[in-house]
Amino acid sequence: MKRHILSLLTAGLAAGTAMLASTQASAVMARAQAPVRGPSSRSRRAEDVERLETPQVEAEHVKVEQAVRGREEHRPPVLLFSASFYGTLAAARCFGRNGIDVAVADPGKLGPASWSRFVGRRVQCPPESQPEAFLAWLLDFGRSEPRRHVLYPTSDELAWLVSVHAEELSKYFHLYDPGVEAVYGLLNKRKLFEAGQQAGLTLPRTWFPESEADLEAISREARFPVLIKPTTQILYSTHRKGLPVAEPSQLVEEYRAFARDGYAPMLVDFDPAVARPMVQEFHPEAAQGIYSLSGFVDETGDVFEVRGAMKVLQRPRRLGVGVCFESAPVRQDLADGLKRLCQKLGYHGVFEVEFIQTKDSFLLIDFNPRYYGQMGFDIARGLPLPLMAYHAAVGDSDALGDVVAAARAWKGKGEVFCNRIALEMLLNLQRLSGALPADEARQWRRWLQSHRDVAVDPLIDSDDMMPSAVEVAQIVYGSARHPRAFLRMMVLNR
Repeated sequence: MKRHILSLLTAGLAAGTAMLASTQASAVMARAQAPVRGPSSRSRRAEDVERLETPQVEAEHVKVEQAVRGREEHRPPVLLFSASFYGTLAAARCFGRNGIDVAVADPGKLGPASWSRFVGRRVQCPPESQPEAFLAWLLDFGRSEPRRHVLYPTSDELAWLVSVHAEELSKYFHLYDPGVEAVYGLLNKRKLFEAGQQAGLTLPRTWFPESEADLEAISREARFPVLIKPTTQILYSTHRKGLPVAEPSQLVEEYRAFARDGYAPMLVDFDPAVARPMVQEFHPEAAQGIYSLSGFVDETGDVFEVRGAMKVLQRPRRLGVGVCFESAPVRQDLADGLKRLCQKLGYHGVFEVEFIQTKDSFLLIDFNPRYYGQMGFDIARGLPLPLMAYHAAVGDSDALGDVVAAARAWKGKGEVFCNRIALEMLLNLQRLSGALPADEARQWRRWLQSHRDVAVDPLIDSDDMMPSAVEVAQIVYGSARHPRAFLRMMVLNR
């Protein structure tokens, strides 16, 4: 199997590598054609800062404040986690381009964000899946640092851990934490279901069974197929998003098997009911009709800035991670409902919320109270969410007001988001396996070509190329370690 996957992977990565090389060559050619500067004794960091002032960076819509002319030592540094997450990389670039020192902590060494040129310091930490060891490390880091870092969550685990331990962490870090009731109320789907309904939002039909008798009742009243889903992704052992069940007769057996995936003891002690999965009616529109609202809300509710997007391609295509998004208008009714939801739970901070768009309604399915994968898309669309959270955490209301004013004045150009490495792999590998028809592959290539001038990529950046190379290395390494998972998701689209 490994030999078969490697042959497919080689073909898929060939296109992605060629694309990466072409981007790098373009960047080198642009620099070669620029006026030659004489020798200088300035540091590499100073040269990097000067490069930020070029028209190229402004043309890519990545600048949101005045050009940085030096590191501002009085500004608190930032500590980021989850180096493999695209949201972490987007935050690092946003902070670095605005003169804020960035440290990235991760258990491994191959996270793309760790290799961004905007990251000044890389440290290793225990994984968040070992919460006791992770918290001990985090507190030791805070105690030993001469400057308090700004700490903002990059994952569900970190959002929950910071909220639970906010009182102690706030002694050593700048936080913008809304409290554990708000965070857990959004990350626990049972609580989100209840609060969302009370806020006037519509959600899919959902059940929270407590016994096999409940499952049998669900089998009789639900429209199949249904999804068995974890109650939350916090400290979840497998991080599976869900399991489709096609027939009522399969529900009890599949539910038993799914429930064997467990949670870390720390979370079960906090909420014993979390161990019971939920059941939700499946909507096939989720494959192509995920609408999202992302943005920032402050503790007063007066600042509530959002951007709209449609997820148009994901992997696997039935239930997976977004590869391509298009800009979409903000639906005011949904934005108003989210604002009511945040007020009800007392939430403030960065958010990304997903809805399934059906022919009749928009169904709330997920609320992420943290940085998220396509956050670079919103930064490019005039909404620098990391800066908003940063200014709020350090209590700089004037700076926050300036960023909000600029965000409200922003005018879009129909931007799209495209993870081009993932797209090229998907198109090439699934064409080879037969999982993707030729006409659909051509359709996606035409889509990318027609949006090339307004496409935002989470990895490829001519001003910061190393993360892209690291991502390719990670894909090769991951496919060799977990060939069956790679074959199922990337090649067979399952």
